[in-house]
Amino acid sequence: MITLDDVKKLNQKEVAKKVLDLKKDLLTFKIQSAVSGAEKPHRKQQIKKDIARLLTFSKQLNK
Repeated sequence: MITLDDVKKLNQKEVAKKVLDLKKDLLTFKIQSAVSGAEKPHRKQQIKKDIARLLTFSKQLNK
């Protein structure tokens, strides 16, 4: 889980890279859960929330 303090330390490029990595993780998780069932089903919601935090912070940086 990413905290707001962790996000504030990142610059725009790092935020974009982190969002891309999290989206890849989410896709992998979705495929894995569809095939064999998820080991930690709550992880999907955590990844989505982390992506939302990063995107929100990214928009604030652009202002």
